[in-house]
Amino acid sequence: MLDPELQSLLQSLRGRIRRYVVWDSVLAIIAVVLVAFWIGLLIDYVPVTLGGAEMPRSARGILLAAVGFAVFVIVVRMLIDRLSRPLPDDSLALLVERHHPQLAGRLVTAVQLSRPGRTGDSHSPDLLRLVHREASESVDEVDPGRVLRMQPLIQKAALAGPLLLLALMFAAYSPSAFARAAARLTLLSDARWPRRARLEMVGVDLPTVTASNIQDSDPQRIEFENGVMRLPTGSSGILRIRAAAEDAEVPSACTVYYETDDGTRGQSNMRRVGRQRDGYQAFVLDGPPLSNLASSFSFSIQGLDDRLVDYRIEAAEPPAISAMNVKILYPDYLRDSATSTATDESEYDFETPYQAGLRISEGSGVTLEAVSSLPLGDVDVVLESDGQETRVTDLVYADDRQSVRLKLDTFDNPTAIRIVPSDPDGISAQAPFRYFLGAILDEPPSVSLALKGIQSAVTPIARLPLECVAEDDYGVVSVTAFVAQSASANPGDGEGGAAPPALAEPISQRLELDRDGQAGAVIDLRELTNSGQIPALQPGSAISVYAEARDGYNLDGTHLTTSEIYRLQVVTPEELLTLMERRELGLRTRLEQTVTETQGLREQLAGFRSDRFELLMERQQGESEQQTRQRELRIIGLRVQQSGLQTSKTAEELTGIAESLDDLLLEMVNNRVDSKDRQERLGSGVRDPLRKIVDVSMEQLKQQIRAIEGSIEQPEQALEHTEAAIQTADQVLLELTAVLEKMLDLESYNELLDLVRGLIQDQEQLKEDTQQERKNRVKDLFK
Repeated sequence: MLDPELQSLLQSLRGRIRRYVVWDSVLAIIAVVLVAFWIGLLIDYVPVTLGGAEMPRSARGILLAAVGFAVFVIVVRMLIDRLSRPLPDDSLALLVERHHPQLAGRLVTAVQLSRPGRTGDSHSPDLLRLVHREASESVDEVDPGRVLRMQPLIQKAALAGPLLLLALMFAAYSPSAFARAAARLTLLSDARWPRRARLEMVGVDLPTVTASNIQDSDPQRIEFENGVMRLPTGSSGILRIRAAAEDAEVPSACTVYYETDDGTRGQSNMRRVGRQRDGYQAFVLDGPPLSNLASSFSFSIQGLDDRLVDYRIEAAEPPAISAMNVKILYPDYLRDSATSTATDESEYDFETPYQAGLRISEGSGVTLEAVSSLPLGDVDVVLESDGQETRVTDLVYADDRQSVRLKLDTFDNPTAIRIVPSDPDGISAQAPFRYFLGAILDEPPSVSLALKGIQSAVTPIARLPLECVAEDDYGVVSVTAFVAQSASANPGDGEGGAAPPALAEPISQRLELDRDGQAGAVIDLRELTNSGQIPALQPGSAISVYAEARDGYNLDGTHLTTSEIYRLQVVTPEELLTLMERRELGLRTRLEQTVTETQGLREQLAGFRSDRFELLMERQQGESEQQTRQRELRIIGLRVQQSGLQTSKTAEELTGIAESLDDLLLEMVNNRVDSKDRQERLGSGVRDPLRKIVDVSMEQLKQQIRAIEGSIEQPEQALEHTEAAIQTADQVLLELTAVLEKMLDLESYNELLDLVRGLIQDQEQLKEDTQQERKNRVKDLFK
């Protein structure tokens, strides 16, 4: 058996070793925890003092996990693992022998030879007792402090002690700060460190985009949700923050640090807005990167030692109108029942994609279908017409919200359509989509009326040949000619001084238009009088002739157009002939002027022969100055062209005189003036010769003048053509002179007729005066 003193020594050493292991592990754990605490506190707080942000929760979580892992490793490997290891007596004896060489192996020998159950050793019991005694005597010389090294404990205590002391002093000096630090590092609390400045995020003021040009909407305040905000691409918002002013220091400036998704970094300064209000000072940012937002970005804001971090603005593509379809249903009066396929509201007469300059007929029903690039939320639609804006609320959305329909029941004015689409999250387009539909207003029909062969006066039995032309964009429904009788111009007109006939209702006659919109008709005043439709027309009265055209327009009233009104004076046949004779005199004057112009044309042609071409021929024979010759040729060419124009003018004037004679003859026929002799003399004696002159002689003269112009470079040929033109001009003068003499004969004949008419009128007047005198004498007998 081992000596009790030796056994007590070994047990004391075993307990000391275990206490050493425990203290070594505890000090290591304390050192690791305190080192991590102070390092984490420095990392978490020092950036705050420099204007940075606290250590994020993820980093604090990593630090806490690392500390936990380190403590776990220390407990397992330095504490549990070492405490679980056995400490046999011989190992302890060897440990003592290593630090106390004077024992000379006695303690190890005594322990090993005294182990129970040990066999096979050849030693003397006396010797064993001697060893035990010597070992027991040396126990007092053993120093357990020399067995265990205290330096590791001292080193760990030297590290953990000051850190612990600092922690206790920190906790005593500022319990709230210590508690905040412990909570942030151990409980992962997000409570921020107190700062000199205190910034608060307000949000972004985004201008409200509406379809109205008049309404000035207030900006929309958008707040961050979990530090994230979605704004439409292309928007220009205003970022707003505020700094506490009562219990904190107001920064002189705040700076925004941002980084876009494509890696672009930058910074922008926020500016103060106004004065302090309600204990806060406002700061705004209305420049990059928020102006014309192009891409998503993350940002933070620093003011003094406070910082707003982990904010992000995502640029969301707003919906856009990718296509606009226009569907038109024409009004009933414009629809062709034979060709229209529209039978209900789901069918239309015409469908087309929108294009600039699109115009729609007045009164049509219009349906606009806007197709969006993204699913739609709310859509703001405003119609502007005649300077008035109307917001549309009855919109029809498709089931997939990819399109929206707008219906205009009656389209009657040019209309501007402005659309602002938004997605279900409220992200709207930053500018209205603008469309303009022009209106094709249904203009009243145009109608023109002409009286063929009728001038400003007619006889009571005249025929009124009407020629009417009516046009309309969508067709003319009806054209009607009217004859309205007016009162007598002179109150004393009429037999026995009777009152003039009262005004009668206009007489109407329906006109049938052909495919070209033309119509013709004849209104016979004699037949109307004989049938009793109008009272007998008296000389001195007047009638009005006009036409009215109507189209199918039935939206708001009717379209009725009246032609020019012809006011015709009713005259006797003799008075009409007198008026016609005056016009004949005017035609004779025009013919005399034409003869004079033709004589001037003939003299100009003669001048070419004598002064120009003969001289040019002489120069060509004896002179080589080409420049002078070319100048002369140009002058002659201009003169010849002038002669050609004069010839054309004379022909046109003669044609006009012939047409005027046609009107005179036709007027006599339409007014039923029985003057066949006059008609034959005007027709065969004047009109027909004039037309023959125009068609034969004047045409020949034109060709000869063109031949002169074409042969100017060859004076001999030009001279020959000039001679021929002079002869033709002489022939024209002879023929015109003969016609003029015929008209002079007619004038003399008309003067004789005037004398006869005067004698007849004097006779009639004498007869009336005689009858009146007789009546007066009879009345005197009864006085």
